[in-house]
Formats: sequence, C-alpha cells, structure tokens
Amino acid sequence: MNSGIKAGLILGVSLIISAVIFGSYFYRAQNPGQTITVVGAASQNFEADTVKWTLNIEEDILGDNLSAGYERLKTVREKIFALLETKGIGRDCVTMKPAQVYKEYDYTSEARIFRGYHFQQTIYIITDQVDTVEKMAFDPMELLDGGTINSNLEYFYSGIDELKKELVGEATKNARERAEKMVEQTDVKVGKIVSVRSGVFQITEPNSTRVESGGIHDTSTRQQQIRVTAHVTFGLK
Repeated sequence: MNSGIKAGLILGVSLIISAVIFGSYFYRAQNPGQTITVVGAASQNFEADTVKWTLNIEEDILGDNLSAGYERLKTVREKIFALLETKGIGRDCVTMKPAQVYKEYDYTSEARIFRGYHFQQTIYIITDQVDTVEKMAFDPMELLDGGTINSNLEYFYSGIDELKKELVGEATKNARERAEKMVEQTDVKVGKIVSVRSGVFQITEPNSTRVESGGIHDTSTRQQQIRVTAHVTFGLK
C-alpha cells in the first residue's frame, strides 16, 4: 500500500478516536447529574408615589342643542381645573380625551322620539400628590357640584424598574441558598451558575395569593407587593 495512503488512514483513524474520546468527556460534563436546578423567590412591599385619577364627566341636554352641551362640558371642566389649581395641581398634570356625543330617544309602542344628547368626556390627572388626590376622590362633594362625575384611581411607583432588578438578584441569591440547603448532607458543593431565567412579576395588593402565568400588575391599591421567581441551574463540584 502506498505509504502516503497508509499515513492518511492512520491520521483519519486517530482523529476519529480523538473525537469519540472528546465527545464522551463532553457528554459526561453535560450530564444532568452534574447540575442542580432550583427555583428561588423574592418579594417586597412598596408604596406607590404616583396616582392617575380618571374623571368621566357626563351631561344630558334636552332638545337639539349641541352647542349648549359643549358649553356645559366646558363649564364643568373649568370648575375642575380651578379646583385642582387651588390644591396645587396645575394644568401640566391634566390630559383629556375628545368629548363623545350620543343621541337619546324615548320609545313608545308606535314611535321613537328624539329626546336630546348625552355628552361624555374623560379627564386624566397624573401627579405625585397622592394624598391630595385621594382626599378629593374619597370626598367628592366639591367635584359633584359641577355635574355628574365618575372617577377612578390607579397607583404607580416611579422606581419599579430598579425594584424589579433588585428583586431578580434577591431571587437568584435565594435559589443558591436553597440549592446549598438541598445538598448540605451530601459530598458535593454548589458551584457556578450554569443558566438563570427570571419568572414573570406579580404586582398585587399586599398578602395576595393571586398568580397569573403572564404576570400581574394591579394598580388598584396604594400599598402594593411585588413578587418574582428565578429558575437557576448550578453546576455541582
């Protein structure tokens, strides 16, 4: 056999053997028995520092008089703006939606009779003066002087992004503590992180047991709680 061919065969066989040995080592290194996966958790209570107050103004006008309806809405709006000014909340905190107008009818067995118009408009107040807005919303007599108004409060925290980062770190730390507890009666130790995945955030009222697969961000209460999990795989040594 040609010496060049023989040398090539020897080299090829050597490469195959090396690949098999390396592959076997790689498989053993990745063997699930060499890792441990733990779910860590962290939670923290916090207080919202920003409030969104939604005011829905409603007015009814008899007869075919659209301009009168718009004027009444404007009058109510101006009263609200003036009241907010007295509380230290300026126009820069206020946004509005365009007014909506609906025709209203009375019905008899024989006909539909036009009665007038129903006007609706939504005003949003977003401010860090949470105490002031709560006092006005919970005791709305000053507002009701201007017409029919429905209101709703939503609470937010300006530092939520930083809080989320902090909680993920705490959940990861908790996962390591749990892993170390699980193996403390064995002859192995918890090593470096192989992989880590954060769960979704559950933001609810304090002491809630609600959990949703896609996460929750409940803005209905001023006092809130944030919870998160971390799925962490550690190497064992």
